[in-house]
Amino acid sequence: MIDLAEDMHVHSTFSDGRGSLADNVAAATAAGLARLGCVDHVRRDSAWLPAFVAAVREAQATTAIELRLGVEAKFLDGHGRLDVPADLAGVARVYAADHQVPFGDGCHSPRQVRTWLTTGEVTAAAIVTTLVDATLAAAASYPLVVAHLWSVLPKIGLSEDDVAEVELRRLADGLARAGAEVEIDEQWSSPGIRTARVMRDAGVQLRASSDAHLPERIGVYAHVRDVERALGAGR
Repeated sequence: MIDLAEDMHVHSTFSDGRGSLADNVAAATAAGLARLGCVDHVRRDSAWLPAFVAAVREAQATTAIELRLGVEAKFLDGHGRLDVPADLAGVARVYAADHQVPFGDGCHSPRQVRTWLTTGEVTAAAIVTTLVDATLAAAASYPLVVAHLWSVLPKIGLSEDDVAEVELRRLADGLARAGAEVEIDEQWSSPGIRTARVMRDAGVQLRASSDAHLPERIGVYAHVRDVERALGAGR
């Protein structure tokens, strides 16, 4: 089930967040949270990661809230490689973000893939398959959290309804075997109830996440609450 006493995806000024780590911890304390995911965007050349790790460790000494350090990175290709530094010492989880569509040896913008879809160069089924394949490959290589699953689909003219049941179950079963987690993301309102239910039934850990870039948004849920309520009603 989804624990609303946590927010496992919050950004700070180490990347594109507006609040410092101290600001975020204070906001989480005010919201009555028990766990906070300190997650910032990285690339392969992000030299500040050791400083981020040290800062989160220092912040942990100031609060009873359990802090978990993560990094968010985009896919680099359809083989599941992520845009992360080689040294991930101190990082508990890597958040894989589908901001682009991974195909083969590269990634492509939603606009480009939408054009291919319109001209018939790719099909909706092929797009879903490559997303599933890349995500499962990443789960085999990193301690993975799948960030805002399917959020790229509306950008290319698709939706979660275009994900075939067999592909959804293949993804869920593979993530469960890998010990990966899936966040229910407030900012992107994704994934939806159908995906969350299949993930839960497969044994995948679901995490409540605001994906907040502002301290005042930490632990504030509407979509996450709707999904939690639906899963509770459908036990």
